[in-house]
Amino acid sequence: MALQILETDRLILVADREVSSFKGINRVRECLQANVEYVASRDELAGWIVDNKANLTSKNIAFVMVFDPDVVEISPSGSELGLLLEYPRICITRSSDLSTTLRSIKTGLFDFIEKPFSLEQIRKCLELAFFEYEFATTINNQFRNLTKREIETCELVLLGHTNKEISEKLDISVKTVKVHRANLMRKTNAKTVTDLLRLHDTFKSNTRQGPTDLVTIPPLKILNTQQSNKREKRQKSPA
Repeated sequence: MALQILETDRLILVADREVSSFKGINRVRECLQANVEYVASRDELAGWIVDNKANLTSKNIAFVMVFDPDVVEISPSGSELGLLLEYPRICITRSSDLSTTLRSIKTGLFDFIEKPFSLEQIRKCLELAFFEYEFATTINNQFRNLTKREIETCELVLLGHTNKEISEKLDISVKTVKVHRANLMRKTNAKTVTDLLRLHDTFKSNTRQGPTDLVTIPPLKILNTQQSNKREKRQKSPA
């Protein structure tokens, strides 16, 4: 399955009183192909969000925030700060106690890194955050471009129904079912039903979560392998 990842502008926002964090991340921005911006207080962050609300709301960018909890709460609240919950957030801190706590509860964060961090460490973390967000966004866009009938056909295919069974359930001809199947496979770039299953489960995993839960699991949470194997065994060959 050759999935072409959606290319978007990348933006990193560093929210930290220590400007050294911004300077370090700015040194790796070229290899990440990202722009880096900086705020040093909650008030500055609130102003930044207002200025960039259009991009954050329209999802025209791949955005990652790197923050120190001294500047931003672990779980931002409020109508403006709540926009941040829809994107990956990486916590950086000098507090070993906080780091231990975060390891246990993973409070909606993509990841956390203790200060001082190496440039390679933060680069790898940011690259993964961008990749997972862009991958999930690509899949979401593919499935949202399906018609209602194509989605219904997809659900029934993944339940293991044959073309004939699908035609009876949807009250359409077998020929029409085949057209819907071909279209949904083409639109999702799935080469096999197994590919479609994995992509569909990733899409459902992303869309079933509300804004406050969206990043509790990294955006690219590909399906549970055990669940996939069980469902794959139930797949029937097309009629």
